[in-house]
Amino acid sequence: MPYATGAMATASLSPEEAEVFARGLYHLAALDGVTEEERALLSEFLQEAGLACTLDDLGDPPFSPIEAAQVLETSFLRHLFLKTAIALVHADGTYSDAERRALGEIADAFGVSAADFAMIEQEGERARLS
Repeated sequence: MPYATGAMATASLSPEEAEVFARGLYHLAALDGVTEEERALLSEFLQEAGLACTLDDLGDPPFSPIEAAQVLETSFLRHLFLKTAIALVHADGTYSDAERRALGEIADAFGVSAADFAMIEQEGERARLS
């Protein structure tokens, strides 16, 4: 994942922040069924972040945009999450209405303006996950 993985990115996330990233990304991927590519990307993130949980653990407790906003306190982390999430939902070639709505709810909880979200969305769409 270009935005949230790699030694430098995961090293800069606290364990709590990394878990919120993982649960949020899993939540979004699960909206239209987690594909093998998404599963591989999420597993890579868990490993690089040093999280002890598995993919099966990520849905419990359920992801909460409000909780994510409390944990991801800076605009940098919030934008990083949104860019990574948008790139992930595009990984399967489909950006569903459910994913779009969920990302909008997260952006609202993060206090991201519509104009900023549109810019972040464009950046996330251009990202390639592999």
